[in-house]
Amino acid sequence: MANPQVVTLGEAMIRLSPPDHQRLETTPVLEIHIGGAELNVAVALAQLGVPVAWVSKLPSNPLGWRIVGEAQRFGVDTSRIIWTNEGRVGLYFYERGTPPRPSSVLYDRRHSAINSLRPDELDWEFIGTAKILHLTGITPALSDNCRQLVGAAIVRAKQKGMLVSFDVNYRARLWAPEQARAILSSLLRSGVDILICTKDDAATLFGLMGDAETSARQLQATFRIPHVVITHGDRAVVATPQGGFTAVGFALTEVDRLGAGDAFVAGLLYGVLQGNWELGLRYGLAMAALKHTIPGDWFIGSKAEIDALLQAQAKGVLR
Repeated sequence: MANPQVVTLGEAMIRLSPPDHQRLETTPVLEIHIGGAELNVAVALAQLGVPVAWVSKLPSNPLGWRIVGEAQRFGVDTSRIIWTNEGRVGLYFYERGTPPRPSSVLYDRRHSAINSLRPDELDWEFIGTAKILHLTGITPALSDNCRQLVGAAIVRAKQKGMLVSFDVNYRARLWAPEQARAILSSLLRSGVDILICTKDDAATLFGLMGDAETSARQLQATFRIPHVVITHGDRAVVATPQGGFTAVGFALTEVDRLGAGDAFVAGLLYGVLQGNWELGLRYGLAMAALKHTIPGDWFIGSKAEIDALLQAQAKGVLR
């Protein structure tokens, strides 16, 4: 495979979901999907024709093999996965609600293999050939070792001349806001070039209560990050050293919202690779909208489909 333009680093899990809004305690069937923020981004980028690699650590057993096989099917380079005979694949159970019952997630990921992944196990000669390293705030929430892994990865990526993309992706079930704020603040100051954050996470973690544009500028100034993207509902804004852009997304009917934020990130990074932040916002919002219509955690679609949606938005009709 060609050298990657983007490398993502993080855990993938197996998602088990009751069909048709059933409850976990009564369903006779669980549907299987693969999920994990960083892998979700990689799978979406691969479908845009971007050479992309995903790096992680997995147990050498049928569950680990299934994750890699599914990723490879969509064109993701998994050649630098670290295989181990210890640890496990994390699971999560997703029960999809419908108003007034909220959806819920139950994690079963303790002792998963990524918690033993060391920075010196990563092939930095390979990773360093990429333009962008993408990370999320989920990984440092998993363990002390994973926090050290992410910190070391940022430092090594900068030594290799890479851009570091970081999606806050706050998970309240993994850590408290105070702990997340302290650890993420340190990581964000260590060399992040592109920060992605929801408006809600900016408020919860950093106390930023203004509009999306103001929050983006405040994060940019606080952490000295050149490019900050804030998403809020169907809108996204980016603050850059040269100015900023705002884009508006699409009306949608939700089938499965999980992975929509990762689809947005993939579209954004596609624009970054093209040197066009406005394109990145528009692609990201289009991909997030399409992902809402697809069961599972992964965006499944084509560049032509995204372009058609954007053209329809501009013209007001899709024929």
